[in-house]
Amino acid sequence: MILKNVKLMVVTAYILTVAAVAVASGMTSGAGLVVFIALAALPSGAMLLLWDDPQQTMSETIQAARR
Repeated sequence: MILKNVKLMVVTAYILTVAAVAVASGMTSGAGLVVFIALAALPSGAMLLLWDDPQQTMSETIQAARR
């Protein structure tokens, strides 16, 4: 699977999990909702920015050169 798709699936699953916890806990206050939004957005945004593609292996480099 392409790494970009994997990253998006992981981020989506994390945000949905945090949203489910927020709903299950019965959070109604504005400050509580801001905390849950920050808890969902900040780590997932950082993961999207910092999770780099792995370096190309020697075999992949050779295969690309042969094409």
